[in-house]
Amino acid sequence: MANAAPAGRTSHSQATPAVRRPPASSGGASSRQAASVTSRALALLGTFDAEHSAQSLSSMARRAGLPVATAHRLAGELVAWGGLEKLNGEYRVGQRIWRLGLLAPAQQNIAEVAAPFMQDVLFVTHNVVNLFILDGNEVLLVERMSGTSAGQPFRRVGARLPLHASAAGKLMLAYGPKDLFSDAVQRLEPKTPRTITSPGVLATEIERIRAQGYATTEEEAGTDNYGLAVPVFLPNKQIVAALGIVTRGRPAPVGSVVPVLNIASRGIARRLGAEHLPQ
Repeated sequence: MANAAPAGRTSHSQATPAVRRPPASSGGASSRQAASVTSRALALLGTFDAEHSAQSLSSMARRAGLPVATAHRLAGELVAWGGLEKLNGEYRVGQRIWRLGLLAPAQQNIAEVAAPFMQDVLFVTHNVVNLFILDGNEVLLVERMSGTSAGQPFRRVGARLPLHASAAGKLMLAYGPKDLFSDAVQRLEPKTPRTITSPGVLATEIERIRAQGYATTEEEAGTDNYGLAVPVFLPNKQIVAALGIVTRGRPAPVGSVVPVLNIASRGIARRLGAEHLPQ
């Protein structure tokens, strides 16, 4: 044929049109890649449930169907973001995921869950009752109960306190991720002359708290400010909050107040564990 192309060649008129791929900005390969990374990260988070609240990296990778190297990379990114926490070689769901969960309409806010139990503590002790959660390297006051006979509260809801100078913060250091303590000893700023500023003294204090199950402060965060708090644990032993009272003039009587706080703490934990938070 006169118009045939030479052997081994293709004429321009007969060439197969080049396949045009959408540019990255149009949501092509880059979007598919991003979706893939997102789905893998979600698959990793999805391996946690009531029977698997703490997992090794290999367990997470196996249950998510991911290579261990991929799971390791994604887990590291989730830890850095706060979605996971790593403790003693195992991973747990991080506080940031929990805080996001509180924003979901189907989730009841922890303050709402705790309110009736805090009201009981107020009724029995006649002291200002506070509920704190961990927020970064501080504790955040999310709920407060006070009455006319309890005196003026020391803090407003939304106030933050350093971990080393508050009863709630000491509980987070005692029962939270280990890296909290190593970070806290780098920032032992004094709030009053009685604030703990020695790493050794703080370490001894944390060991005492673990042994006795409650934390106290004596004018460490403010003058004439005495704190007493107990942890709120989920069934998986993860601390999610600290419930406590504050007094003026003198410390509260531990022997009569701690049992009241513990009863309320267990009530809050049952509600949270059964209805509202991943275990």
